[in-house]
Amino acid sequence: MANRNLLDRLTHEIHTASSRLGAYLDGWAADRAAVEPLPHRLDEATRRLAALLGHASDLHIRHLRLRGQVRVAVAVIDGLAVDELIHRFVLVPLGSIPAGVNTPDEVVRWLVRRGLQGTRLQQARRFDDVVRELHRGSAVVLVDSVDRALIVDFSGFEHRLPEEPATEVVTRGPREGFTEVLRTNLAAVRRRLADHRLRVEDFEVGRLSHSRGALLYVLGRADPLLVETLRRRLAAVDLDTVVDTSQLASFLSGRPWSPFMQYRSTERPDVCTAALAEGRVVLMLDGTPFALIVPATFWDFLQSPEDYYLRWPFGTAMRLLRLFAVLVSVSGLALYVAIVNYHHELIPTNLLVTILTSRAAVPYPTVVEAIILNVGFDLLREAGARMPRGIGGALSVVGALVVGEAMVRGGLASAPMVVLAATTAVATLSLPTFAVTVPFRLISYALLLLGSALGLFVIAVGVTAVVGHLSSLESVGRPFLAPLAPWRGEALLEDALVRLPWRRHRKQVPFVPVERTVGRAAEPEP
Repeated sequence: MANRNLLDRLTHEIHTASSRLGAYLDGWAADRAAVEPLPHRLDEATRRLAALLGHASDLHIRHLRLRGQVRVAVAVIDGLAVDELIHRFVLVPLGSIPAGVNTPDEVVRWLVRRGLQGTRLQQARRFDDVVRELHRGSAVVLVDSVDRALIVDFSGFEHRLPEEPATEVVTRGPREGFTEVLRTNLAAVRRRLADHRLRVEDFEVGRLSHSRGALLYVLGRADPLLVETLRRRLAAVDLDTVVDTSQLASFLSGRPWSPFMQYRSTERPDVCTAALAEGRVVLMLDGTPFALIVPATFWDFLQSPEDYYLRWPFGTAMRLLRLFAVLVSVSGLALYVAIVNYHHELIPTNLLVTILTSRAAVPYPTVVEAIILNVGFDLLREAGARMPRGIGGALSVVGALVVGEAMVRGGLASAPMVVLAATTAVATLSLPTFAVTVPFRLISYALLLLGSALGLFVIAVGVTAVVGHLSSLESVGRPFLAPLAPWRGEALLEDALVRLPWRRHRKQVPFVPVERTVGRAAEPEP
């Protein structure tokens, strides 16, 4: 019996190994076939193209016979190209070739010069180029006895229309946001920045996805060393698939292990336009509505697009309020726990009596109570974010009210702690960029544990460590805390914390790194 089990196991292992070896050999053969040049014979070219795509059902190859008995094939992938455009710009010109065009070379020459006018036309000589363009919505025209393909690019797959970004809602200002189509996003930026100095450089990332991207900057505003650094780091991206710009961020960041984002992510064309005018660089990727803006500073995450559409006193007040919200969300609970446990003398007597009375029925220490409430509010916020929009917000608010009231009535939490935990949660949500709230929440837990251990002194040490870490960060060579560290008081009051009137914004100041530190920026850590 044991020998039979051993034999069955050995047979299974051999079968698994042979299957993996076969899959590896098939992939190796497909890679070899992809880089081979197109053959002259049309039948062989279409057969190998279909085999390279696994005889996919959505690959449509239509064979035609033109005047002079020249054979032609048109290949498209269903759903990625518009049938009306194929008929208008490909099939109609093929059917209207004049009588004097009889040989394959003459057909290709006529199509390139006259037949396919009004479309973006390019030529490909390898199978991998043909396959890549098919997946981008192009039509491929193959002519018998010709070793190159004509690529007619008019991609028209279904995509959603531009709408207001859900992550950057404003009450005043443009409502248009980016979509998942790179061309649409580029057009939105060009429409707002119609200047000859705007540069758009294409790049491609992903060994399997071959994702198209664009690097945007304004000539004369962006630092050339910054642009060159980004080109070099984009060329170093080594991933199989890249479907979102956040995957590029780790290759662009000098400190990828830091919890703080060293770039700004946005779905708004107006934000990208303003960043380009300041001399920053924007990265876009086909398939995602989120664009990256570099360099970025800590103060960028306290700014909302709405600040520039309101009068300057309100914009300035909102920025200062958000900075206060950061301080409350990070250290509010930690300070409360430290003061209640170790520094009673800092609390007025009447307030201290109220706190001690409310905590009389709570069966666990203050730090445990704070952690339970913090985790509970985070769970409610996460549940509200994952629920449908119609009930997500109601779930968060009603859930917090019901759970908080039940915990106070049941003696599981004190009323002052519930109020303070809710205040810190609301302060966290007041930041314009949701992604930046995550590191602040993590830091609040760390400071909470430190404050419960040794009081205010250790909290001060923790805050100093966080500020020191922030001051050591760089965003592609730009100090992350600039203009606070290094200190430039005038710049701090110009547009970091204070939103000046538009009279002072007649001309954007180029966003050049302090002392051109980008020239010596270190490469990203592995």
